[in-house]
Amino acid sequence: MKDASIDDLIDGLASDLKPVRPRRVVRGSLWVAAGWLGVGAVLVTLFGARHDLAAGVMPPLSMLAFWLLAAAGVAAAWSALRMGLPGVGRDYGGWRWAVGALLALPLAAVFVSFGDAHGPAETARRGFDIHCLAQGVVSGLGVGAALFLWLKASAPTSPTRAGWVIGIAAGAAGATIVALLCSSDDLVHITLWHASAVPFSAIAGRLILPRFLRW
Repeated sequence: MKDASIDDLIDGLASDLKPVRPRRVVRGSLWVAAGWLGVGAVLVTLFGARHDLAAGVMPPLSMLAFWLLAAAGVAAAWSALRMGLPGVGRDYGGWRWAVGALLALPLAAVFVSFGDAHGPAETARRGFDIHCLAQGVVSGLGVGAALFLWLKASAPTSPTRAGWVIGIAAGAAGATIVALLCSSDDLVHITLWHASAVPFSAIAGRLILPRFLRW
């Protein structure tokens, strides 16, 4: 092939190139924050916040559960955002530590159930029950949608893992929103009907999302 032909070939290939906007985690983080805070603000406006928030005070147990769920949600969302960046050998496992800390809730609830306290279990059965769980799953759809759109545009190397992490982030975000709406300070109730949104959403993310995250 002559030099002129090679130059023409290179010019032809180069003419088809288009600049691509680099992916920034900050932009994805803004999507997640909008989905989290936006849905939370809408639900609090529609249904009203728990009564003790008006005084600016949340019971210690509810506050602890809230921050554990928030930490798990932020860690999972951050890992999902990083899955959408180009690179080899990235570590996406930071969310596991936050989810591991979240296991303190069901463990504590088990000890309470075995203890000399029938009130918590009875409260959990009567409480808001499935309503809180459903509300938590729905409340996390904003965060789930933001992370899905972020990863859909980048095709993560492991769609299965991405589905798990998106579900965990969405469930934890939804559970924090429910914590602002539900006035129950019962540990068993919080574990059964608030925190259970995390595994429920994680399983849903694993079963539904991977097929849509592939090119």
